[in-house]
Amino acid sequence: MTIRTNDKQHLEDQILKYLTDNAGVSYSAERIAYHLGMDNGDQFTPVVQALAKLERDKKVQVTDKGEFEAVIKQQPLTGTFHGNDKGFGFVDYDPDLPDMYINPDHTMHALNGDQVTVKVLRPGKPGTDQGPEGQVTSIVEHNYERVVGEFKQETVGNYIGEILLKDKKLNTYRFFVTDQGLKPMDDQVVTATVATYPDDDSPKVMTGAVTEVIGDKDEPGIDIMSVIYAHDVPHEFPKEALEQADKIPMHVLPEEKKGREDITDQPLVTIDAIESKDLDDAVVAWKMDNGHYHLGVHIADVSHYVKPGTPLDKEAFKRGTSVYLTDRVVPMLPKRLSNGICSLNPGEERLAMSCEMEIDENGKVVNHRIFPSVMRSHARMTYKAVNRILEAHDPKTIAEYKDLVPMFETMGELHRILLKNRKRRGAIDFEAPEAKIIVD
Repeated sequence: MTIRTNDKQHLEDQILKYLTDNAGVSYSAERIAYHLGMDNGDQFTPVVQALAKLERDKKVQVTDKGEFEAVIKQQPLTGTFHGNDKGFGFVDYDPDLPDMYINPDHTMHALNGDQVTVKVLRPGKPGTDQGPEGQVTSIVEHNYERVVGEFKQETVGNYIGEILLKDKKLNTYRFFVTDQGLKPMDDQVVTATVATYPDDDSPKVMTGAVTEVIGDKDEPGIDIMSVIYAHDVPHEFPKEALEQADKIPMHVLPEEKKGREDITDQPLVTIDAIESKDLDDAVVAWKMDNGHYHLGVHIADVSHYVKPGTPLDKEAFKRGTSVYLTDRVVPMLPKRLSNGICSLNPGEERLAMSCEMEIDENGKVVNHRIFPSVMRSHARMTYKAVNRILEAHDPKTIAEYKDLVPMFETMGELHRILLKNRKRRGAIDFEAPEAKIIVD
């Protein structure tokens, strides 16, 4: 039986696909021929010839049992190393597979969070949670490029002192300070760049130079600042972003109102925690002539001031969010924007994106529209003040906001309707006391 070249190539492709689809399993030539429906005498010979050709091309290999299996070129596995104080670690290399265990002798002194490549020493057990055991073969990227801690002045060989590291994942390591950077005072909290990492000669030692002094360890607020530095929270805005923010006017210009609906006469209010500095949404509600409810939700139009590709946009993208700490907020945008023109402060005209909804007595939104607007907040309300009006019926608070009380009562009605509708859909409310840290 003569097989044309094209047919030979097709047969090789069929065999290789079958073996690749079943990688890790070997088959006899007879089993492969049977799978392809070529198991009679005339057809079996081309199968054997194709297997011999694939073996010469190093696409398949013969096992000790004389069976054939696909040669799979292993791509290096890359993942994140998670270290343990006892020396061993795990590498998270695939979200769908158990982490790979790394024996203390096989970590290459990787630190927690390092990006590493690994090879498998022992495969995991299929059908169980037992993952494979592996060995770190290289450190692709170090997690720690700088460290934060308390400086202790002492002479240790060629070093001017030591940093007591703040990071709990580094509490078994020592960090010695070279004289190539700043020379801080005893007990000052500092940041330092890492010059050398743990290795076979010094498995628990890192070295580097001090680049910045945060302050004295007993100075108020230094503990929070050390957290900011330790987690690389960007707390200073680049010059270009600040210059862009400084050029933005602190009031709405006449030309900015063009194409926007003026809703400054509507009694919009912001309702936030008493500690809030940036007020980014306002609400308004009233009962309509047809018995339905009008609900307006108005969000500060930050995108009007932060255009794509500008320094402010790039910095906001880098930060991703404002970071709330014990006694301060590290904002996503400079305070000139976050607490100024982009904050819906009472009595001030602001640009907004608005959504107005018509909601029926059953809590169903029967109509809505979204549009750019110019608005003015009529009051800066707090949750406590609204609750004093609606729940406690406090005469003093009611008198203070007497013009707005009817609207709050309408909001209360609408809230009960929406809550009932929400519970009907099976939603669960979790109520727990909110912990607050009071700093003196």
